[in-house]
Amino acid sequence: MNSYERCMAAMHFQQVDRIPTDLHNFMMCAKESGEPFSEFVLDAEGMAKAQMRLLREFGQDMLLIENGTAALAEAMGCGGIYREKDCPVAHGAAIDSLKDVRKLKPDERILESPLVRANLETVRILKRELGDSVFLMGRGDQGPFSLAAQIYGMNRLLEDLLDEECEEEIFELLQACVEAEKIYCRALLEAGAHGTSLGDSTAGPDVLSPALYEKFAMPFERQVARYVHGLGGTLALHICGNATRIIDRMMLAEADILEIDQKTDLAEVFPGMKGRQVILGQISPLTLFQGTEEQVREETGRMLGIVGGKRQTGVILGPGCAMGTETPYGNVKAMLGIVR
Repeated sequence: MNSYERCMAAMHFQQVDRIPTDLHNFMMCAKESGEPFSEFVLDAEGMAKAQMRLLREFGQDMLLIENGTAALAEAMGCGGIYREKDCPVAHGAAIDSLKDVRKLKPDERILESPLVRANLETVRILKRELGDSVFLMGRGDQGPFSLAAQIYGMNRLLEDLLDEECEEEIFELLQACVEAEKIYCRALLEAGAHGTSLGDSTAGPDVLSPALYEKFAMPFERQVARYVHGLGGTLALHICGNATRIIDRMMLAEADILEIDQKTDLAEVFPGMKGRQVILGQISPLTLFQGTEEQVREETGRMLGIVGGKRQTGVILGPGCAMGTETPYGNVKAMLGIVR
């Protein structure tokens, strides 16, 4: 069973020889490349080479291919700040008023935006080099609500959620975000990714109530999931923070994989997910960054104890969120070694 086959078996709740593994290691790749982040995120060859070097170093089963959280926002008209020592961030809203939402008509031109184009080319290179030996997860960037917050501005969006007169236009904004994500996700799959993923952390309980998540985020995430499934791909959904209270609603989004971080109470939510929903996580990036190898092994062991051991299907072992640039290689190997 190779890495790709192991991931596919786990995602279809079939028998696995061991739990497959994933690394959210984009920032570690940037450090490995030796380039400033501002150059690395636009260098498809450099990103692909760094991914392959760290794949040889760690031997994980899934590659998460991304270049930050600003790709679609920039493509939709936001500004971008390219930093030397960290990933790029969206800067400034793309629209000044909800009345401008009708101006947002995403089409194929978003694929020519620099960050989007670079990530697509990275996927093409990795597919050419690795084929179906490992599972290639091309990050489809931000989920609908998070992208809407970038395009319109977080504070304004949250204020307008409370105004019933704004509801129709907010739905139009979210729908425009869905259409942009469909275009990007399709392009990632056509470039050779086996699956794609969305990060919709702005929609999580740290920002939205469960009721608001169910109304303004989940139905739009589900549209993307159904579209990706129609193309024969898989979709992962990531929401940072303590998602314990919304796991049941996240499952209604119909993503194949839920990426959960260390704040979610796995012991509480896993019994209702087992056999129904694939989970990815949930080792703390902070433990991986500043803990000892023994602490990493202990945390990994606790997670495996909750899910039923290293041969449990429907589970992918990995960090709960992006790992820091300076994460020690020994800690990464300590996490992965537990299931080997």
